[in-house]
Amino acid sequence: MANVAQNTLTKIVPPQDSVSDDISRCETTYDILQLARGLAKQRGYSFFSVVRLPSADDRTLSDISLVTNWPPELVSSYDRLGLLENSPVISALRSSTRPYVWTIDSAANERPEEEASLVNELFRTFGLTSGVYLSTLDVSGRRGAVSFAGARKVPSEEELVELSYIANLIYDQVNRVKSPTKQTEQALSAREKECLIWTASGKTSADIASILKLSEHTVNHYLSSACHKLGAVNRAHAVAKALRSGLFE
Repeated sequence: MANVAQNTLTKIVPPQDSVSDDISRCETTYDILQLARGLAKQRGYSFFSVVRLPSADDRTLSDISLVTNWPPELVSSYDRLGLLENSPVISALRSSTRPYVWTIDSAANERPEEEASLVNELFRTFGLTSGVYLSTLDVSGRRGAVSFAGARKVPSEEELVELSYIANLIYDQVNRVKSPTKQTEQALSAREKECLIWTASGKTSADIASILKLSEHTVNHYLSSACHKLGAVNRAHAVAKALRSGLFE
């Protein structure tokens, strides 16, 4: 997405201590999801996303997403169209640690011509017309980014410094929560695992409800809980992560 580049930031404007404390108290990815959504809203954004920089094996946004409230339909379409490969965001994050501010019009211009209209239409459909990616680094040296997006004006330099501070706190906490010990604590329940297995077989919530003799609402609850525990952006992502982790064996 297009770089409406900001100059090197010199002002240090840390957020209120309460924000830092709130982030440090998050014990699950669901806690972080709820808190980050609120922090984004307070600053005029509708969406946030926490991602890690992709490795050579990563091909989709779902592969690199850690916690996000982006619409699942948007993520699914983005991955189906193969838009991660030519993402100017990833290129910018690899080459610089400066905040990467974008607008939808300039975003499309940085992509190959055949992808420009697809990106423009897709993001406008879901109300993501501008935003910012903040480069992050956790205590173990793992690089990633936290993004805030929606339909607000370009943030000021002072806002970018505050957002960068918050982004690094969130990214570090996400990696703490998703550490092996935390993943063990958030083990899937028998029902959550069962619903995921049927999802992997191509069954809908209605199908699973009929098979397990549960209400469709209950099935959706189990699947939503499984997604949060696995740090997945949608059901397909949860199934993929469960398979890679050997949870179905």
